[in-house]
Amino acid sequence: MERYDALNRFHAWYEHWHRYHWIGPHLNHKTVADLACGEGYGSALLSHHAKQVWAFDIDQETIQQAKEKYQHLGGVIFNTANVLDTPIKDNNMDAVVSFETLEHLAEHEELLTEFKRILKKNGLLVISTPDKNVYSATDAHHNEFHVKELAAEEFQELMNRNFKHVLYFGQQFQANSLISLQPQIQEHDSNTQALLVAQGKEFKYAKNQQLPTYLIAVASNDSAAIESFRQLPASTFNDANNSLFNHYEAQVERMMLADQRLAELEQQLTKQSAVITQLQARLGL
Repeated sequence: MERYDALNRFHAWYEHWHRYHWIGPHLNHKTVADLACGEGYGSALLSHHAKQVWAFDIDQETIQQAKEKYQHLGGVIFNTANVLDTPIKDNNMDAVVSFETLEHLAEHEELLTEFKRILKKNGLLVISTPDKNVYSATDAHHNEFHVKELAAEEFQELMNRNFKHVLYFGQQFQANSLISLQPQIQEHDSNTQALLVAQGKEFKYAKNQQLPTYLIAVASNDSAAIESFRQLPASTFNDANNSLFNHYEAQVERMMLADQRLAELEQQLTKQSAVITQLQARLGL
């Protein structure tokens, strides 16, 4: 089973943590189920906002590690369970959070049926999955742990069949992580546009041309439950030290120095080749 390690400080760190930071403030004082919680960092983060977090994962060893690391927080309870058949009572959760779970299962309808079963009538589901047409655009990006990925249109069809009200957001990496309401529902706001001007066209505004890697749905059968999400500004997430960008800058500088050194060596080689040619001519070789 593929599992994200919270110590990873590259793209995955920004993407995974951002989703939980983004949704956390909207779950204040709610009873939340974090399903397929993995090592529990997200459940722990949600516990700072929610009234209580019930965190489930199918792997017993992973849950034991989560208990050792996070259960001291008090607001989160970790247990082993299959997300298709949780021990949660019917109509018991204010919200269900399940990030990067859908693609690991073939039983998509069964998964959403379970989510609906445990949600209250006005409950909220927040779910994410990679867009097959972006995440797996080439064979090099094939993920052996993914059982059934969905394209954006397939994801929307699945969600619309199961919930009366759904808002779609997209997440992509731009030297930080960006979550914004998708243009299928609403055009990009001007704050997002201002950050997406191409070099050489600094006086022109442009919409984001990059498709999001991850699809996020906020769904409910009660329209009031998702209303506050309609006007959300685009959300960005970074670390205080800007670590990934600094790493990128260091690598670019290293590559530029390597290119410069390569050019110098090529110049030396050209000069040496010329000298060798002259010597060979004098020797009649």
